[in-house]
Amino acid sequence: MDKKAFTLVEIIVAITIFLIVMVSVIQIFLVSSNLTNKIDINRQVQENIKNLTETISEDLRNNTISGVKKSIIDNYELSDNSNMKNWNLLEIWANKYYLSNSYEAGNYSRVEFDEIESVCTDLNNNCFLVKNNSRLTNSWVWFEKLNFTIMWEEKRKLVINFTMRPATKKGISANLIKNSKFVFQTTLSERFIKTN
Repeated sequence: MDKKAFTLVEIIVAITIFLIVMVSVIQIFLVSSNLTNKIDINRQVQENIKNLTETISEDLRNNTISGVKKSIIDNYELSDNSNMKNWNLLEIWANKYYLSNSYEAGNYSRVEFDEIESVCTDLNNNCFLVKNNSRLTNSWVWFEKLNFTIMWEEKRKLVINFTMRPATKKGISANLIKNSKFVFQTTLSERFIKTN
């Protein structure tokens, strides 16, 4: 009797080869998925940085810096004797820039200076930049730190320093979030007006 059938050894070898191929395919899929997420994160971070620096730059070209504050109730004047001041609330004319983590009753609440470290570094919290009760950054990125520094001699310069990370709600792994933090710093100058 000549029957053609697979032996147990042939089946085990076939299953082993199949599993090796499947593990390789899954590894390639995971690597390409992480790479795609990293590219999306980089694109979104660059887009958000561009938008917020352009918004603040435009504001600086049209107005003057009123000051930086620790809280809204602080009274800080630029005529201070020191030539540098930094906090997390920026005022350019009537425009206020600050971090928020919630929106209630039509208003964005402000994260206080002393709370930024504990509130914004928590992966479950979302801190974002707000200008006059309008959100400046999209839901792809969250801030961990934000600092505005004003320096002046002949003209005022604004240094913006922040740490940004991807948002957790976008299905990105916690490991990728921890490894995808962006530290950014830029200096913007007020428009210099020459007087005679």
